[in-house]
Amino acid sequence: MSEKMILNKAFFGKSNCIKVMLNVQKECYIHWGWKNANEKYEWIKCKFSDTEIADIVSVLEGKKDSVAFYHTFNENSRQIWINRKQEAVFFKIKEMTKSLSEGEQKVLSLLLSHVVVQMSLAQ
Repeated sequence: MSEKMILNKAFFGKSNCIKVMLNVQKECYIHWGWKNANEKYEWIKCKFSDTEIADIVSVLEGKKDSVAFYHTFNENSRQIWINRKQEAVFFKIKEMTKSLSEGEQKVLSLLLSHVVVQMSLAQ
């Protein structure tokens, strides 16, 4: 059975993707995906806290130039960078970088702001 989602939004590029998901347990995940040699998507997911999401929103809104996170789950460590360079914002992990257009940045900023509120509401 698949997990029930409150939010599930994907931002696809030619060969990569960023997905933002919020489940009914109010856990927020960002998935980085890229096409492998067989044209199948490989995915890495990381769970984010409300304060980390707020830091990402600050970059999307141009209030910060960058944020970086270090996540460890099941003995897998991952460094994450989110950077602004002029009009573009880049979501980067070791395996891939995904840039977002200005429109995508606005949509993601609005959605992530909503996620922070949802995570804070009582169930």
